[in-house]
Amino acid sequence: MFRAWGEVLGLSEDENERAVDAGFLTQQEFESSIRKRARQTLDELEREGRIGIVMLGRVYHHDPGVNHEIMDEFQKLGYSIFSQSFLPLDEDLLDRLFGEEVRAGRVKHALDIGDVWKNAYSASTNHKIWAAKFTARHPNLVALEVSSFKCGHDAPTYTVMEQIIENSGTPYFSFKDLDENKPTGSIKIRVETIDYFLKRYSEDIAKRHSAMREIDRHLAGFEAQLRAQMQAAQRGPRSALPWQSGDETQPQQSI
Repeated sequence: MFRAWGEVLGLSEDENERAVDAGFLTQQEFESSIRKRARQTLDELEREGRIGIVMLGRVYHHDPGVNHEIMDEFQKLGYSIFSQSFLPLDEDLLDRLFGEEVRAGRVKHALDIGDVWKNAYSASTNHKIWAAKFTARHPNLVALEVSSFKCGHDAPTYTVMEQIIENSGTPYFSFKDLDENKPTGSIKIRVETIDYFLKRYSEDIAKRHSAMREIDRHLAGFEAQLRAQMQAAQRGPRSALPWQSGDETQPQQSI
């Protein structure tokens, strides 16, 4: 980069290095801010018992022109959209989703995909596989896979992705044939169909969420009752001493 633009911009090597460092720092800050927002949104979905959609696709599928504004359509319908590239990586969340598998030795760490994918030939593909595992383990997320021209690099992952997600009972949807000739009308019909299904699915999530709150309420009440009984048992009945029952005669000390 310096060789190409150094003379044109009149930069020294030191200035170029400082600019590169500043650029990487800005990129890290941007990614951290997006992951923070993703965690906040995910927490909101959990509290409210709503559904979010994880887009599983290549980096260029963030472009509305490439994804035919499919993500925009789902956002208009009220769904939060998560990128596979910026899912939250908070330790408490990763432990909740992957901790049991790590402790059991099935994976080396929370970001490990070796249990389902041995061919780590592409960083983007690895991100898709891990994001599929993340989605499959979170009850408030569903997966939406997108691929253009039935991309050759994506083809080997199709079956793996479906198995990861569907084996957990998580809804999985896909647009694997996006291209510039795809009719807009057919895409809208598919979006509306998916929306109809997700509304029914969201109702089930809300019912389970309400049932869990009711169970937690009953458990809290039962726990409080048990604690009160235990405290009463520890105090036990106490016999009144003579001077405590109205007799003012004090016990005489023996000499």
